[in-house]
Amino acid sequence: MLRLWVEVIAVLIMVAGIVGIFYSIIKHNLSLGIRTIQFLAVVFVLPVILILSLERSIGNEASAGLLGTIIGYALSGIGKGE
Repeated sequence: MLRLWVEVIAVLIMVAGIVGIFYSIIKHNLSLGIRTIQFLAVVFVLPVILILSLERSIGNEASAGLLGTIIGYALSGIGKGE
């Protein structure tokens, strides 16, 4: 039962991320920049990895590798002063 709730919350995080981006684009007339695309990637990929791990579709090693890759991607270029 707890696994189901965690999966539902992960899906809600994905929906909230996309709604937040669309709201910012429409309300504040923003464009899709590199940070926005990175944010979308993290908001979609991390919950998917969590759901797949909980469903035992991917192993612990694969989960760790994917999480490390996503964290590296999200933090790349952080010191460039964009």
